[in-house]
Amino acid sequence: MLTKKTRVPAKKKSTRKSAANQRKQPSQERSRETVAVILEAAARILESRGLEGYNTNAVAEKAGVSIGSLYQYFPGKDALTIALILSFEEELLHAVKTAIAASQHDTLTQALQCIVRALYGAHIHRAALNVVLEAEEQRLQQHIPEKTETLASLVATLLRKHRQYLRVPFKEAVQDTITISRAMVDAALRQGLTAAAAERRTVRALTAYLFWQGQTDSASPTNQKR
Repeated sequence: MLTKKTRVPAKKKSTRKSAANQRKQPSQERSRETVAVILEAAARILESRGLEGYNTNAVAEKAGVSIGSLYQYFPGKDALTIALILSFEEELLHAVKTAIAASQHDTLTQALQCIVRALYGAHIHRAALNVVLEAEEQRLQQHIPEKTETLASLVATLLRKHRQYLRVPFKEAVQDTITISRAMVDAALRQGLTAAAAERRTVRALTAYLFWQGQTDSASPTNQKR
């Protein structure tokens, strides 16, 4: 759900930028532990209460730290939310990158299965939190820094390797693979599908799109020699 390069660029607003950015990065182990405790407290409040009751005072109380300690690192709740979004994106990219690396000798269909499994696994973990973060990402997108490695860049690397089997333009294939996966994973979570069912239906949608035009059995990626 939360993926860079799939965000629609928004016009800059006159909101205070300082309130949305983490104030400083922890350099010592104790500081890193404090930040981790604060972020976990923020995550739990969003999971249990949603945005209602989500504020810096509540997070500080939940974390067991003073409000002054919290403000050393996060000037406001938006900065906390952005830190959670970036943490999720990092976990998501790591899961997808690992899946692609593990499937480098597989067919494209098999590789897609691995990616979908990784996406679903990342989203089903703390699903209630991810739903809130996705909504907040749209509001805060102009404050969220871009990274060089994105879901789009990982998918592009995979599809480029199997480009000869695609029956749609490459750029569209990359964008639509992400869009279809995102929509199918969201639907699977809402419907409470099992991981196996979600994976099967998502891969079916992807392959039907990517190989839709006159694909013969002999050329099908499912029949590629390994």
